[in-house]
Order: sequence, then structure tokens, then C-alpha cells
Amino acid sequence: MHHGTVRAIEYEILPRDLAGAVGLSPGEVKKYFGDQADLAVVKCVCLDEDGEKVTCIASAERFKELLASGEASDPQGTALTPSGWPVVFRGWLQAG
Repeated sequence: MHHGTVRAIEYEILPRDLAGAVGLSPGEVKKYFGDQADLAVVKCVCLDEDGEKVTCIASAERFKELLASGEASDPQGTALTPSGWPVVFRGWLQAG
């Protein structure tokens, strides 16, 4: 399901040591995000999947770049790619 375009609805920054709250093991965190500090847990809507709700997880640093550039708030959405969004879950997850 790593394709298409998503629009961010809301997000939270999650410390990497709390990644288990969204179902990621420490090994998965290291595999997908290396030694980066925190994760961005982003509730999104797929623009090309009839509004399917997904939770996308990226490095907090990557998501901050999307916020700064305006891409994260673009109504046209942002591309859902494995490099930018290495972890995607169907439905909206609550991290906190």
C-alpha cells in the first residue's frame, strides 16, 4: 500500500522509546529510522483510495521538513513513498 497521495489530518511527535505504543518493536524502529531521535505519527487520508484512513510514520525530522515547506498542509497531499513514509498502517492509530 506504499503508493499514492495522502493528506495529513493531524500528527504527534512520539519519542522513539515509546514506538511500542503504535506497534513498532525497537528492532523495527532501528530498521526503518536508524538512530534518528523521534518519530512523527501522522493520521492521514488517502486521496486516491476513496478517503481511506491510514496512519503514516516518518522520522520527526522528515515531517518537520514537510511542515516547513508547506507540503504537509497542502490540500493536494503529499506522495506516499517508502523512503519518506517507511511505515503505514490501515486506520488511525492513537499513539498517546
